[in-house]
Amino acid sequence: MGDWSNLPKELLGLIAVRLFSIVEFNRFRSICKSWRSSASRANKNLFLSCPLIYFMPLEVHVTSQGNIIPGLHYGPFLSRAALFRVTLSSSPDQGWLIKSDTDLNSGKFHLLDSLSRIALRHSCKRIDLSEFTVSEIQEAYAVLETIRFKRVYMRKTARGFKRVFLVKVPGGDHRVLVIGIDGMIRYWKEERWMRVKGQVAEFSDIVLDKGLTYALDTKGIVWWISSSYNISRFGPSLYGNITNGSCGEKRFVRCRGVLYIVDRLIDENLLKRKADSLADDANAHYFFRVLHDDVGNVNCELFERECPKTIGFKVYKMDDELVKWVEVKSLGDNAFLMATDTCFSVLAREFYGCLPNSIYFTDKENEIKMFKLDDGSITTMSESEQSCFQMFVPSFL
Repeated sequence: MGDWSNLPKELLGLIAVRLFSIVEFNRFRSICKSWRSSASRANKNLFLSCPLIYFMPLEVHVTSQGNIIPGLHYGPFLSRAALFRVTLSSSPDQGWLIKSDTDLNSGKFHLLDSLSRIALRHSCKRIDLSEFTVSEIQEAYAVLETIRFKRVYMRKTARGFKRVFLVKVPGGDHRVLVIGIDGMIRYWKEERWMRVKGQVAEFSDIVLDKGLTYALDTKGIVWWISSSYNISRFGPSLYGNITNGSCGEKRFVRCRGVLYIVDRLIDENLLKRKADSLADDANAHYFFRVLHDDVGNVNCELFERECPKTIGFKVYKMDDELVKWVEVKSLGDNAFLMATDTCFSVLAREFYGCLPNSIYFTDKENEIKMFKLDDGSITTMSESEQSCFQMFVPSFL
């Protein structure tokens, strides 16, 4: 057998710059001295795929006269998390799902709950990657901010944001699009948040498909966002045939090259706007929380609601012959994962315990649950002894 350590450095360098993630890059460097030396010439930042962007806050405080309270400053920043399929090198057929983001200063990984941005509790301080095969399968973005609590600095999701997306432009600057809690789409440009022109609806998701950017509104209508940030309706509506106009959350999910719409059904009896005990006396407010952009201020309290309870899901895909969205009764061998910051699909047999034809999600308790598409039942991770949640509990952590 040939000595892999004697491969030409030029060839090793070409391999290094073609690795798809920072995890694979670090594993490559750990093989031997010659491989580490060759990889040192590659720019590690190529694999981070997340530009270092600091923003002005989207949610700010204003006085009762509408003036922004002094102290508005940079702080929130763009954070990229990655979801990985991790298998034992000796048993690659099935694996676990882990999620992490990277500290911008130290470069260390933070392990996160797979379907949220909550830090994952674990006792493992170091992992020997030589024992595992790690493959990145999905990325997710959020705007985070650093706060100080009892002399400890902590990171948390910045207020005012519902969805965050990074649109990568080949040969150009990446574009950051966000959906605020008011359902409006904004983008970061010229050191401030700008509102996309022509919006006549509240939006729930954005997806990049075949080089084009699409948005999904709360009524199930798909819109196209141009490179100049104009928005126009694209394709038929599914408002007329889904859940009688459900006000639940709607998200895009791509599965094997096909784009689906997933409608989260909620218990509308629990959907209540927060009551403002001082609503009858506006002068009692010293300040208000608003979403601030180039157009003006939007009162946050108008859009704050108690987190509703999920009672089910419905899935739709486009029928090209009928030119309409039709309900899907089976996902086949696939499972959908509805995280707070991204949605994606997996082949169930590639993950320990993953149940095909099911949807994994989190509810208001930030606890992982599973919905079976065939019988409509919902199982909660903490209340179940079933193995269908095994992929979220790696044995090595």
